[in-house]
Amino acid sequence: MKDYKFPVGTTVQVSRKSLSGQSAVGAFKVLARYPSESSGPMYRVRSVLGSEERMVPEHELSSSAQSAEADAAWKSPKSGRR
Repeated sequence: MKDYKFPVGTTVQVSRKSLSGQSAVGAFKVLARYPSESSGPMYRVRSVLGSEERMVPEHELSSSAQSAEADAAWKSPKSGRR
């Protein structure tokens, strides 16, 4: 069984290099964890500020200081998330 670095519900930072050299970064909540034979653990994450979801390999994630704003945005009744 593979060990995962980030538990579900954790706020993380995504840092992804694209082919153009630009990186997509931001605060995301971990929604689910998935095994992967080729690239190591995978995570389904959702932006704390928007509705964007994506699958991200563990090596593109880092710990994030959970800001009160990010948690408030995630738990807000207006956002429809909990």
